[in-house]
Amino acid sequence: MMRLFFISIAIFTLASCTDDRGTINGTLTNAENDSWIYLEKISPTDVIKVDSCKIDNSTFSFNYSSDSINFFRISLSNENYALIAFNKGDTIEFKANATTLVDYEAIGSDEVEGNTLLLNIIRRLKQNTDSLSLIYQKSIGTDEEELVLNSIRIQYDELLENHKKNIEQFIDENPTLFINLIAGQQLGSIADNINYYKKIYTNLESKYPNNLWIENIKENVLSLEKTAVGAIAPDFSIKDENGKPFSLSSLRGTVVLLDFWASWCVPCRKENPMVVELYKEYKPKGLEIIGISLDDSTRNESAKNEWLKAINQDGLKWIQLSELQGFESPICKEYGIESIPSTFLIDEDGVIIGRNLRGTVLRNKLIEIFD
Repeated sequence: MMRLFFISIAIFTLASCTDDRGTINGTLTNAENDSWIYLEKISPTDVIKVDSCKIDNSTFSFNYSSDSINFFRISLSNENYALIAFNKGDTIEFKANATTLVDYEAIGSDEVEGNTLLLNIIRRLKQNTDSLSLIYQKSIGTDEEELVLNSIRIQYDELLENHKKNIEQFIDENPTLFINLIAGQQLGSIADNINYYKKIYTNLESKYPNNLWIENIKENVLSLEKTAVGAIAPDFSIKDENGKPFSLSSLRGTVVLLDFWASWCVPCRKENPMVVELYKEYKPKGLEIIGISLDDSTRNESAKNEWLKAINQDGLKWIQLSELQGFESPICKEYGIESIPSTFLIDEDGVIIGRNLRGTVLRNKLIEIFD
């Protein structure tokens, strides 16, 4: 479902010093003696091996050089590694369990304290979501399963909303930490949080000029600004299920939910019942929905029939459009769609006021607008 390439980064430790040469001294529990451990430099597009050594009595040591702060990977295998950031001249003390390098501890730079704070925020979210998952698992197969699931969805949305506020507070209170490049990922996509990503690269680019990670974030922000919250939604004209062209601008003066989906998209189809419910409730108050299907007749000859069948099966009574070109549809390029479901909430003046609002979060936004 996802077409985005993600680099999963768990915990980073950063620093600054004057000498270009840096050192990492490591201690591992449950390590196999004489096994190899590697240090690799990570760029936005590549991974380069920097150093390697054998573990000796649970310890290892790496040397590296870097002209600026950068991300590195300490790894025992492609599946077992820790991602960490070093500046030139850092001396880092690294400790971890060899079975799970990602859960490491490190000291030696000013950024470590910020890294620890961020990790604690992430851990709290995981503990809370794990608790909800356990509650649901216990309800499976009982008469209470559906009721429990609905309750958990609401609690889960609230947890994510609170987590986002905690991350925003972390960024605001630590504006020049390089770790904010990772904190931003906890907020969600760049397009959905463009103001905070702008804040991150603006605060960092003067401290670390010409840094590839910062330049990469900046480039992505600038390219996505045209469909960010606060921007005027780009107009389009696409044929509906009957072959008649329909334009977004024809709904100016109306609150519009733009919903990118497809008949084959399981998460989209699972969301549809709630959207149907919201449409019934808010259509009389002024809400309109435009569904844009990414079914693809260039890959599947029956794509149009499957699209129309899904509309009927799910009871989608709102406007339905499709270019039947999947992710290669011009509208996808215009709106930067790389995964579905994706939504845009647009106000009466054509301004985007929300992106990827779903479930309770979407309902609360509609309550704010209409009730």
